[in-house]
Amino acid sequence: MSAASMLSVRHAVADASQVSEAKRRITDLAKEAGLDETETGKVTLIATEMATNLAKHGGGGWLIGRRLAEARADGAPVAGIEILAVDRGRGMADPAQCLRDGFSTAGTPGNGLGAIRRLGSTFDLFTRVNQGTVVLSRVWQALRGAPPPEARIGVVALPLQGEEVSGDGWNVAGTWPSVRITMIDGLGHGPLAAVATAAALAALEGAAGTPGQRLQRVHEAIRHTRGAAGALCEVDGAAGTLRYTGVGNISGVLISAGRPRSLVSHNGTLGLSAPRFQEFSLPWTPQSLLVLHSDGLTTRWDLAAYPGLVLRDPAVIAAVLWRDFQRGRDDATVLVAKAA
Repeated sequence: MSAASMLSVRHAVADASQVSEAKRRITDLAKEAGLDETETGKVTLIATEMATNLAKHGGGGWLIGRRLAEARADGAPVAGIEILAVDRGRGMADPAQCLRDGFSTAGTPGNGLGAIRRLGSTFDLFTRVNQGTVVLSRVWQALRGAPPPEARIGVVALPLQGEEVSGDGWNVAGTWPSVRITMIDGLGHGPLAAVATAAALAALEGAAGTPGQRLQRVHEAIRHTRGAAGALCEVDGAAGTLRYTGVGNISGVLISAGRPRSLVSHNGTLGLSAPRFQEFSLPWTPQSLLVLHSDGLTTRWDLAAYPGLVLRDPAVIAAVLWRDFQRGRDDATVLVAKAA
């Protein structure tokens, strides 16, 4: 997995009049990622179907896109686009039936969801009656017969509504089963928060040492900024360990065998006052799932309240948590990492 720190883009779709603009924004993202004409055409069709479904079936919602940068099994880099359709609508009583071409509850041809599944390299969904639906599609650059990269990380990272930049930032570096995961939340939101976060991420580029040592380096490097919260995770799948250090209001939960365990972040603000950089080591198993999020989300979530969600793609899990637990008054980032 190559290092990545990319914001998602979001477009609200309340009715059919907003479908065209939502499609355009996602299509522009595909062009920026360097996808060819055929791949970009697939993205456009998927975005159109998703946005149309939000307007007709979901009671309105959001189309969320993100550029992807991963590595194939042979190490070659590959770019892609991830598209999420997120709603709080009536949900699907029978998802398998809804995926069949010709089935519709709104008097339409009923080919949309099936087309989304066929066009993308990756497809997943999670739905609950009267609580809403999340649909995921990814389109990768031409793989010449190779399978698409395996998604271990799912992220929804969005600025506060009305802001053009986010004070949150994240980074994943390394190759599974050994990766370093970083999340930074600049104090407040807007441009000055973004400056603090950018400085923190820059301080970590190429930095060696334990998570605690690297977070202390961030603390020293961003004293000229308004400060930030931060969390660093180091997953070593071969050794079966997760090492964690956090300062401030980044929330982390490690779930293994259905049992959640909160990761301890000490009080303080990086760059201002951070008295402790204590590391914690926990077991990392093939069933482990890690959730990190900024304080743009509340901490009152429980994945056990969503039967089957832990089995879904990490991006779908992240989208459900963002949808149901965003505060709506700050930048919001949620990252989900799955061992398998």
